Amino acid sequence: MKTKLHYYSVALLLIIATSAQAQDYGTAIGIRLGSLAGGINVKTNLNTNSAIEGIVGFGHHSYIFTALYEKQHPINSAEGLSWYVGAGAHIGFFDHHGTYWRYKYRGEKYYYAYEDGENAVVPGIDAIIGLEWKIPGAPLLLGIDLKPQIDFHHGASSYFDAAINFRYIL
Repeated sequence: MKTKLHYYSVALLLIIATSAQAQDYGTAIGIRLGSLAGGINVKTNLNTNSAIEGIVGFGHHSYIFTALYEKQHPINSAEGLSWYVGAGAHIGFFDHHGTYWRYKYRGEKYYYAYEDGENAVVPGIDAIIGLEWKIPGAPLLLGIDLKPQIDFHHGASSYFDAAINFRYIL
């Protein structure tokens, strides 16, 4: 009986030790270079497999504040590499002529949050999936993510954002 208890204790300690290595930083701050809005982001690990992320995005005459809850999943075959998935919400403040970053294709403009001439406060929901790499031996994180979102202003409008993240570990 003591032998089984010993094996279970060792197994539990190994699981805890492995999980503790999944996220070896507390808080990181950096920039998010997004396809819709680039900005500043802060990510704080709550425990070994969950985190919260805040993003302050800047568009053309616009500001978007986003909060996300994320579940982290380490990739054991690569040191410092993990993937994450999460969801959250945002609120955007669009000034007169404010938009997400403008893209032109054959004279057409895309990713407008609303019509010109209108000031607006736009709430919405977000999802996120990404890949993050903590550079071994350095206080730096590199990441990529995909963040679909839905704005609720004069109905629902969906957008698809992709980004590269550079963060410094505090």
